Amino acid sequence: MSFTTDIKSELCHVPVTDDTVLAEMLGMLLFAGQFSRENLRIQCEMPPVRRRVQSMLSQYFDIWPEENDTILQVRDPQEIRRIFAVYGYERESTLPLNRALVEEEQSRAAFLRGAFLVGGYVSTEKGYHLELVTPHYHAARQVSALLMDMELPAGQVMRRGIHVLYYKDSASIEDFLSACGATGSAMDLMLKKVERELRNDINRKVNCETANLTKTVGAAARQIAAIERLQAAGILEKLPEPLRQTANLRLSNPELSLAELCAASPEPISRPGLNNRLRRLVQLGEEADK
Repeated sequence: MSFTTDIKSELCHVPVTDDTVLAEMLGMLLFAGQFSRENLRIQCEMPPVRRRVQSMLSQYFDIWPEENDTILQVRDPQEIRRIFAVYGYERESTLPLNRALVEEEQSRAAFLRGAFLVGGYVSTEKGYHLELVTPHYHAARQVSALLMDMELPAGQVMRRGIHVLYYKDSASIEDFLSACGATGSAMDLMLKKVERELRNDINRKVNCETANLTKTVGAAARQIAAIERLQAAGILEKLPEPLRQTANLRLSNPELSLAELCAASPEPISRPGLNNRLRRLVQLGEEADK
């Protein structure tokens, strides 16, 4: 199941009440694929969403929509006029946002719930993204103003003739989901974010440790190769005692880091001091090749 499916499943369990049904249905209508005096067309991939739409239309509007696979449709002009009449827009060619229906907090939650059930989508695969899609310009503009009033300002863009309201950060998406009643999904998103941040932090640390290990192994390999060249050329035994001791220490411990070599040294020596000796051995090894 996708995260969008989880959210819509949670929202479908929110009871439909007499004081919020008109607001929720209005959200569905404004974000339907088509809504005009000639046709109402709502696409619902999820059966629970289709059942919720059917129940609301039949119980509160006395309309039973045609069902064709994932599409619910009302094509009877008289039935559509009945919907217009219920909302008090008999003379309107389209149905705008009736702000009187979304003054109360619970009505606003119901409106957003209906909008998301029909026109909403969330992705958490590559970053965070929530969008509400409608073909109606005026609906997008008016809902954007409503979200601004609710302190949930959304971005707005037109994509292939479709108007999209969107959020691209997890905190805003959590706030939106909480506002429309999907508090469980908002908490799940918060946990997903914590898990992602933890995983990214672990990956950063692993990458850093891997890079450090690669650097240590590479440095040790260059040092050992230089020491072996000095041995082959008969130069090593002629070097000062501190350099010979350092060469033997490195040959005996090829896997140790600089700090670990200091700890393994029979005589006390600082990291800078040991590092200087090793650099000197590499330099001498390179000169021996010339």
